Amino acid sequence: MMKKLCDAMIDWLTLFFVLILLFTGTYQRNSIWKDEISLWKDCVKKSTLKERTHHNLGFAYCESEQLDDARKEFEEALRLNPHYSLSLYNLGWVFYKKGFLDNAIQYYKKAIESDSNFPDSYYNLGLAYYQKGLYKDAIEAYEKLLELKPDYENGHNSLGLAYKGLKEWEKALESFYEELKYHPDNVYAHLYLGESYEAIKKYPMALVHYKKALSSPDLPEGQKIRKAILSIEASQK
Repeated sequence: MMKKLCDAMIDWLTLFFVLILLFTGTYQRNSIWKDEISLWKDCVKKSTLKERTHHNLGFAYCESEQLDDARKEFEEALRLNPHYSLSLYNLGWVFYKKGFLDNAIQYYKKAIESDSNFPDSYYNLGLAYYQKGLYKDAIEAYEKLLELKPDYENGHNSLGLAYKGLKEWEKALESFYEELKYHPDNVYAHLYLGESYEAIKKYPMALVHYKKALSSPDLPEGQKIRKAILSIEASQK
């Protein structure tokens, strides 16, 4: 009987110490991995020669808007693997966010060369061209995007805006209607249609789409649209 009691006590003590070790280990890991940055910093320390860990640390820095730190990690990932397409893309995004559009364009192009099936690279390349006023280049990027993924949200809107920048109104209108075909609830397509119809003095159609755009209470341009509607209605009296 005494032997059984001693064995039971030993089993309980063993379990107790195992639980203490597990708890201590969990606490230490949680203190290291208290956020994404800490987690991937820890991974980088353990795997300094893996491009993926540097990339993921860079992405965590992006999420917290620490763009200079993100850039360093993406560049390190690319030093380890110059064809790592996600780092090429995200480095382009960092440059875009910092306003270095030529650098952004350079890295988006490299990302496409590395992986021509990633639609976001075409979309963001188009955005960078558009911001530079290079509307024809933007159109080319968006057309390639839509060949790859015709239902890419805001892809047709962006194509329409590039045509709008060139004052090619029919193509712009066609693109905004195409956006609504894939995404019927896209209020921005209605906003851009309203602006386009107003620009070519088709005021009744402009009013139709401006009012549809106002169906979204969260649209930042709401006050601007209301003023446009009042202006058009006043001119029609």
